[in-house]
Amino acid sequence: MTDLIQIGLGPWGIDWATKILPQFTDAKVTGWVDASSGARAAFVAETGADPATMYATVEEALEATGAVAAIAPVAIGAHAAVARQVLEAGAHLLLEKPFALDTATARELAGLAAERGLVFGIDQNYRIFPAAPVVRDLLERQAVGTIRRVSLEWHRIHQGVRDSNALVELAIHHFDLMRYLFGREAVAITCVPVRPVQSAQDRTPGASLLVELDGGLTIDYVLSSQGVDAQTPWPGVWRISGDEGLIRWGAAPDDHRAVSISNGDGNTTAIEVPELPLFERAGVLRAFIDAVEGSGAPTSPAADNAHSVAMLEAALTSARTGKSTRVEKW
Repeated sequence: MTDLIQIGLGPWGIDWATKILPQFTDAKVTGWVDASSGARAAFVAETGADPATMYATVEEALEATGAVAAIAPVAIGAHAAVARQVLEAGAHLLLEKPFALDTATARELAGLAAERGLVFGIDQNYRIFPAAPVVRDLLERQAVGTIRRVSLEWHRIHQGVRDSNALVELAIHHFDLMRYLFGREAVAITCVPVRPVQSAQDRTPGASLLVELDGGLTIDYVLSSQGVDAQTPWPGVWRISGDEGLIRWGAAPDDHRAVSISNGDGNTTAIEVPELPLFERAGVLRAFIDAVEGSGAPTSPAADNAHSVAMLEAALTSARTGKSTRVEKW
């Protein structure tokens, strides 16, 4: 049994506590943490959690419970500070994305976890959509030959994206998926936001981007949370064109399991997409718990995910400057 604390008891924290954690019998939350007394009270009222298990600080909760790990569905602006608190206290951590807004901070935090021998995973849950490993396998096997062109479109009217910086809130998912699917790192990004962006805090409901990956592969990427269009699945609608065929992943409205290959004659074959044992965030948490117990690795270790943060930083810089921006490498 793995004892955990959960940090962050707002609406997203309640969602984790009521929908994800009950799926696990080998992990137990022994402490719930939020600096806001109002949030703690609302959490108790909503979930029926024992008030005696409520704590105001990470340090207090870890000391009182003896928990070895933490999950942290906290606001994006608090990610880096919470990560530093947990890691410096000597606990393993599963943190929401993006775990930092710049590459330097991401590398620092990943380094801190490595120095202390701690598991530090990032909740890049789009990797745990059932079709993601299927598409990755098709690409690894070169099922459509050499890849020549890729497009990705995402459209959903979603308040959390529309009223935020869509690059920070959403594009980080797709940047990580690009790296996961193609096994390549990004070289440069050009980003034209729907609204002017000077910082990660500025709101923009969408953007058009050109992402260049190693080997000269480019991805035309459009994300939007405004206007009238068919709703895409959360991972988006992908078209991956190769010399010998076209892979399609995702279909409107909201079909994230649709994968097919079309050949040059126009014949299309649907690709089977098996169910995963656990879906999305539950799959991420499963991998994290296993890693804490010494078996396997997180879905997206922080040291690797820092490269996805580097893509986000480049996109934000391009949005601000209007110029193509190199993605930091190390």
